[in-house]
Formats: sequence, structure tokens, C-alpha cells
Amino acid sequence: MDKQRIKSYFNFLFKILNTISVNWGNSQALYSLLLNNLEKLDDNFAQVLQIWATDELFKVEPSRAKEIALVISEFSILIQSFPFGSRATNLEIALTGNKMALTVFTREASSQQWHIEHWAVLQTNLANVYCDRIKGNRSENLEAAIEAYQLALKVFTQESFPEEWATIINNLGTAYNERILGNRAENLELAINAYKLALKVRTRERFPEKWASTQDNLGSAYEQRIKGDQADNIEAAIEAYELALQFRTLEELPQEWAKTKFNLSSTYVRRIKGDGKQNLEAAIKACEAALQVYTQQDFPELWAKTQISLAIAYRQRLHGNRIHNLQAAMKSYKSALQVFTREAFPADWASLQYNLGNLYSDSNQEKHTQDLKAAIQAYHLALQIFIRKEFPADWAMTQFSLGNTYLLQGKIDEAIECFRLGLEIYTPISLPQECLKGSRKLANIAFAIKLWNEAIKGYTKAIDSVEQIRTWAKSESRRQEILEEAIDVYHNMVQACINAGQIEKAFEYSERSRSKLLLDLMASYNLSQGEEIPPKVQELLQQYEQLQQQIEQERQRHKSQNNRGETRAVWEAYNEAIATLERQKQQVWENIRREDRVLAGEIQVNPLKLSEIQKLIDQSNTAIVSFYTTNSDTHIFAVQQNQITLHTCTGQGLDTLQGWIMQNWLLPYINDSKKWETQINSILCELAERLQIPELIFQHLQGIEELILVPHLLLHQIPFAALPTGEYQEYLGDKFLIRYTPSCQILEFCQQRNNVETFNGTSLQYGTVEDAEDNLPCARFEGEQLAQMYNIPPENRLIGSSQATSKNYRQLAQQVQVFHSCHHAQSRLDNPLESQLKLADGSITLGQLMTPSWRLPQLVEVFLSCCETNLGTPSLTDDILTLSTGFLCAGARSIVSTLWSVNDLATALFSIFYYQQRQEGRNRPEALHQAQIKLKEFKKVDLNKIFHEVEAREKELIVNRKKYSLDSIEYQQWKGEYNMYAKLNRRIKEIENSTQQFPFSAPHYWAAFICHGLR
Repeated sequence: MDKQRIKSYFNFLFKILNTISVNWGNSQALYSLLLNNLEKLDDNFAQVLQIWATDELFKVEPSRAKEIALVISEFSILIQSFPFGSRATNLEIALTGNKMALTVFTREASSQQWHIEHWAVLQTNLANVYCDRIKGNRSENLEAAIEAYQLALKVFTQESFPEEWATIINNLGTAYNERILGNRAENLELAINAYKLALKVRTRERFPEKWASTQDNLGSAYEQRIKGDQADNIEAAIEAYELALQFRTLEELPQEWAKTKFNLSSTYVRRIKGDGKQNLEAAIKACEAALQVYTQQDFPELWAKTQISLAIAYRQRLHGNRIHNLQAAMKSYKSALQVFTREAFPADWASLQYNLGNLYSDSNQEKHTQDLKAAIQAYHLALQIFIRKEFPADWAMTQFSLGNTYLLQGKIDEAIECFRLGLEIYTPISLPQECLKGSRKLANIAFAIKLWNEAIKGYTKAIDSVEQIRTWAKSESRRQEILEEAIDVYHNMVQACINAGQIEKAFEYSERSRSKLLLDLMASYNLSQGEEIPPKVQELLQQYEQLQQQIEQERQRHKSQNNRGETRAVWEAYNEAIATLERQKQQVWENIRREDRVLAGEIQVNPLKLSEIQKLIDQSNTAIVSFYTTNSDTHIFAVQQNQITLHTCTGQGLDTLQGWIMQNWLLPYINDSKKWETQINSILCELAERLQIPELIFQHLQGIEELILVPHLLLHQIPFAALPTGEYQEYLGDKFLIRYTPSCQILEFCQQRNNVETFNGTSLQYGTVEDAEDNLPCARFEGEQLAQMYNIPPENRLIGSSQATSKNYRQLAQQVQVFHSCHHAQSRLDNPLESQLKLADGSITLGQLMTPSWRLPQLVEVFLSCCETNLGTPSLTDDILTLSTGFLCAGARSIVSTLWSVNDLATALFSIFYYQQRQEGRNRPEALHQAQIKLKEFKKVDLNKIFHEVEAREKELIVNRKKYSLDSIEYQQWKGEYNMYAKLNRRIKEIENSTQQFPFSAPHYWAAFICHGLR
């Protein structure tokens, strides 16, 4: 640069400084000067400013140096906001000016407060420039900005300078939001926390414009948030943007309004909740709104960015003609390229190339080969700017898209390599959502071409990502959705491990996918045992109980009004009223669970290793038999103390086995239970063939006497004891003692619970609930027999509608160690939490059993001698939510329950037989097995041995009838007892008059009873 040109720069600089000095606070005077000399605002000017300021500030007196530095700092602020010329150059000049001013205003140079405050102002200004800077390394610029903001906060504290503090905190949040270095998830959490802090000062009432600005920033951070549930984060972003728009209107603040509309557009594209088609239309509408303000002439950069967002929405659009939408997207991308050139905006240009690549990959099939080549070329252009060191997330994202395109071309090796590279950046901890997408794709590719070890690596990362995402979700229902959306990853992982010969790992991952909801509930129980229920949870529990009472009142009201003349409208209104209350209960349940410490992330259930599972097997003749159905096959793992083997039922996959069980077992039971009863034997015979039970026994269960069954999906509903073994008239229950567990981890939870004195028939407190609605005579007789066997005191027996209330039921369950319930119950397959134990004044639901108000740590055993207490349709995550598992969650160690609606008389006999065996010292599976045999082999001639006093007692009661006046309490007591014995006697006579010698030999009488939990 020649001397004359240097002189012209110096003269221009002096004019600038003089103009600021004379017109302090009047930016227009300076802007007019700058506008007339735009050619001098180039990279040379920043150098001239640095040379002159370095020399001048060094040689003048300190007081004069401060005056000059103040003018330079004012110039830096004004040039940063100057809307003309090169934005990149203007920011370089501002950066130089702030640095020069800071050579004078150091924090150590003076103890004067104004001097220190101005140092902090300069740090803030410097940080603002670094945030906006176009030149230099973006990651380094942001680190410099964060450092400068943090220095400024040492002076501008919330107490002394609340407004300045809030501004800096807000800007610091933006720096964290855009930060490249460090953990992306943590950076976004820092950003969200900063914005929330700023909003404590920037309230809508005091600072409405700044409040709206911070709401907009908060929306941006939530939109990008990695931690927490993605769907909830997007909703939080939309909420924040909508709040900002309450103040940012087109008429009053058009630019700010357009900015928020622009932000909303990308949020609607990513939205999970709501209708996908409508969300994309809302995104297009928001972009079009922003473009009313962001014109190419007035705001070229923002116009171009909005064109990109509009193109992304059109590319994914579901409404209208697909080809026309893609053409509209291409038009918008080409428009943006007019502004975002590689030279002027390299990062934006690279982002455009990436998006163009995505568009080419999505284009129509007629010229697909050509489009894929264009896509790959675009991705490679993007990667020229998105280098790994400076743009790691963008680099990885482009690698994934490049991999997808190679896959479409059939270039498998190239695709795998791209996904591998991307996964070096996207990890399950740092970016689990992206990691899940990439690792799942990589694993599926490897699975398809039988690269089993590569598939296992991919699925391992995918599962780790799923479980990380799940821990961030604070809604129980969303946690379930996350697992269900990714259940294929677990299925494929198990299959890949098996194909690779890694049986142990396959079994561990099959366990890892099971019963997560139940495990959370049991972990919550274990964590909170002995603690007081927090006040907020108590309030929610009270709401839950009140809604339950309203449901009961609605049922009673409808019951009392019910008659044959009821109109359909009345019936529908009643059902809708109940459904509304149940939905309200579900929401309260969700709120209760949100307060749970497990959902809050204070504790996580770590998956068990094979060696830990084998420790649950306490006898050498016991085996865990775990079923797992994948898309193609059902695998049966046989785990013993010192080995694991695998039996595969080839071809018995989700559709062929689980679908068959639904069509041939569960639906027939629901639709026509009488017909279903007649088909049980043939159905179970075919199921035994499908599961290859004879081969399983011969190859894997030699020397085994007890099975701990871990069913999968609808196998939870199968009475394994009634499966034929292939031997003549032999059932699986004849060959093995059988107990169930939803998962090995749940069995471990049962074992970990505090030991209660060993069951020996005399030391434990027993309690019974009998015939709660006065309509089960056999249940009342059953309770009477148990009371005699165990000397159960009257206060531990709740008999009939006068005693068996919900309140008394809960109190008794909290007092005894062995709890026997014989009354009506009902499973709700449509809404499991509403499955109910029917009592005198209403019911106790599964939802109630699973709340913190039901803690039963002293329960050793529960016998649910009721219908359908283990009937349920497991979710895709294999969570079987039944009244039986409800008691497991509440604290019980062992549950005897029923798989279907059981016969009243057969159940009474079974219960009596079971407790006789327990009294003789047999454990639960042994007692269950013996009771099944005794019921199966029970002859009708033996009825008189058990019920010999029934007929005599009925006759005695008939004679006593005249002793009591009709309006007396004694008469009512007599009537209740007489009705019981009369009905019971009629049941007995029906059996005695039948032609069957063994009235209860059919499986539907004896096979419904199963044992969960400990031996």
C-alpha cells in the first residue's frame, strides 16, 4: 500500500474519531461519513486502526489515552451495527477497536469504579463481536466470547447491575447455544439455564422487548436440546416462540417478528407431536410470513436463510404433488445460492450444499442415478468446508447423508465407512438421537449382508442411545414410546448375537429389553421404602383417589338407574363419563410418576450380566427358561448355574407365533370364552409343537426339576403347566415345578427385598378377604376353611359386603404377611391400570396398587384367588401390567394368580389343596403343582369328604329361620349364611348329578393358577 493511500486511511480515521467526539451519541452523523467512504472500510482499515492506536495510546498521557480509548470503543460499537459495506470487515474493525481500548482499560490499571465498569463494558462488547464474527475459526471465536462474557460478569453482578447482568447472561446463553467445542448436550443445558436466569430479571412487565428476545432465544435452545424428551423439547420451543410473538408483532417490531416466525418454521418441521402434515404446512406458512419482512433487497442473508428453511419444509411436504414440492424446494435453494456464495458465507454455503444433497437424494425416480451422483457431489462440496475439526457435528451429519446416498447406489462398503466416521462424533452420550439414527442404519446394513460383528457394534451403540434418550424423558408414557419405537433394535441385536454365536450376549440383551416400566416401578418402591411421601405426591395421590371415588359413584348411580328401557344415548353418556374420569386419572398418574426419583434420574436400573443372573439360581436342578421372539424366530435360553444353552424355534417369529397366539388364544377367550374352553387342549397341543417342547426338554433340560419361566409378549398368557410334553398324557407341569417371573431383574428385586421370617405355617400373620359382594358362596367357604387351617382371627378376615371395603382391604394388606383374596376381579385389556379387585364399596385398581401409597414391605405371599388377576396384553416392551405384577411392585415377594376367569367351586378346592400342601412344608411351586394334580384327579364322589357339613348346615339353618324377626340384625346374618350354604349346596348337587367322574380334570379348571416370584 503506497504512502498516499496510507495517508488517506489515517485522514479517514481522524475524521471518524472527530465526528464521534463532536457528535457523541448521534450515530447518524458517523453513519453518513462511513456511507460516503465505503471503499475505505476494508481489511486495511483495521490494520491502520491498530497501528495508529498502538502508537498513540502508548505515547500520550494516561488521561488522554482514556479519552481516546473511549472514542475508539464507541466507534467499535457503532461500526458493529453499521448495516452497509462488508459485514465481515466491519466486525474485524470493531474487534480491533475493542482490543485497542482494552489496552488502556485494564481491570488492574485503576481502582476507580467507572474505570472497572468500562472494562467490563468493553469485555461485553468484545464478546458480542466474537459471537457475530464471520472471519477466523468459529469455535475459537465462541470460546473467546464465552471467556469475555464471564469476565464481564465479575463486575456486572445480579445484585449490583441486574439489567446489565441479565443482558450478559442472555448473550452468554446464545454463545453456549452456538458453541462448537465441549459436549453439545451440556452446552445446550448451559444455554437454557442462562436464558431462564435472564428471564428472572427480564420480565414481561418491566422489559417486554428484552423478555420477548430471551423467549425467542430460549425457544432456539429447546429446539436443539439433546437432553430430555425430544417431543417435549420441541413443544417447549414452540411455547417460547409463541410467547415472544405476543409482543413481537408485524406492525410494531417487524424484524423481530420475522425472526421468531423464521425460528418457528424449523421447529414445526421437526415437531413430533400433532399431525405431521399440518406441522409441515405450519412451517411453510411461518417461512412465508417471515419473507414479508426478510426481502432479498433489505435483508439478503436472512432472506437466504429463510429460503433454505422453506426449501426444507417443501422437501418433506406431505400435502400436494410430490414433484411440484421438490421443484419448489429446488427453486428456494437456488435463490439462497444467490446470497450464500462460498467466498462470502462459506459455512452457510456448505449448509446449502448439504441440503441440496438431501434434495437430490429425494428426487423422482426417472433420473434417479443422475440425482444420486449430484447428491454425492453436493455432499463432497459441503465437506470441503465442514471439516471435522471446525464443524464436527455438521461433518458427521454430512457423513450420514453421504452414507445413505451410497446405500441407494448399492455401494455398501462406502456407506458403511461413512456411518462409521459419523459415529466417531455422534456418541450415545453426547448426541444420542443422531447416534441412534446412524448406528441403527449401520447395524441394519451389516445385518442384511451378514456382517454380524459389525451389526453387533452398531446395535450396541443404538441400544445405549435409546437408553440414554429414555433416561432423559420424564414422562412415563414417553419412556414407553421411546422403547417401543426402537424395539426392533433389541430384536435385531439378539438375533445378530445368536447368528454370531454369542449366546451369552444375546441372552443379556433379551433381558435388557424387558419390563422396563415394571423395573422402574419396583426401583421406585425400593428407593422410597421407609420414607415419607412428599407433600406434592400426597396431593396428587389424593386427586387420584378422588377421581376413583367419582368413578365408583358414577357406576353406582348408573347401576341404580339401569333398566331395560335404557336408551343408547344414556348408555353412551354413562360410558363417556367414565372414560373421561379415567383419562383424568391417567393424567394424574403421569403427574405422580413425574415426581418419582427414578424418573428424575436419581437412580437407574443397571442391566444384569449372565453371571449375576446365574446367581439367582440357588439349586443345581433349577433352570431359568427364557423365551424371546424376534421377527423371524423364537429363541429359548436355558440358563443353569454353570451353563447357558439355546434352542431356536425357526420360523416362529412375531407374526407366526405371537400373532398366532393372539388369533387362537387371546381373542377367542375374549370373544367366546365357552367355545375357547373346549379348544384349550388342541390350542396348547399346537403351541407345544410350535415351541418344540419335547426337543427342548430332551436337549436342554435333562436333570432339571424346577423351571423359572420368563415368557415373552403373549407367552405371558400361556399356562405352561398344561403344555403337553410329547409323553403319553404328560403335561409340562407333571415333569417340572414351575414358577414365572416377568424378567430376571424383577426376580432379583424380589430376592433383594428385606427378608421376612421364613414361612413355616405358624409364625406369620394371615389375612383373608372373602366374598366381598355376597355372591360367591364357594369363596366364602374357601375363606372359612383357610381360617380353620391357620387359626386366622376374626379381625384378620374381611367377610362379605359389610367388611370387605377398600379401606379395610388396604389396612389388612399392610398388617399381614400372607394375604388371601377370594372375590371378584376383572382385567382391563384396553386400559390395564383400570384392572380392578372388586370390593363391597367399589374397587381397588392396578393403578392404585402401583402408586406410592401402596407399600407392602412385609408381604411374603399374596394369593389372588380371583378371576383374571394375571390376564394382560404385554406392551412391545414386554411389560405385563396385571393385578399380580401390581402386588410385586407394591412389595410382595411371591404371587399366586390366575390367567383367566376361573370356576368358583374349582378355585375354592384348589386354594384349599394349595394351603394344605403349604401347611405340610412344601414351597410354593411344589404346593401349586400338588394342588393342580389333586384338582385334576378329584372325583365327584370325593365332594362329600370336603363339603359333608354343607347339606346338614343348610337344613339346620332352615329350621332356625323362625327364631328371628324379619327386621332384626340376626335375621340378616341368618339370611346371608343360609344363602351361602344353599347356593353352595346347589353347586355341589350339580356336580354330583353330572356324568363326569373327574369334574375338574380339564385344564381350564386347574391350569389358570400360576406362581410369580420367589420359591
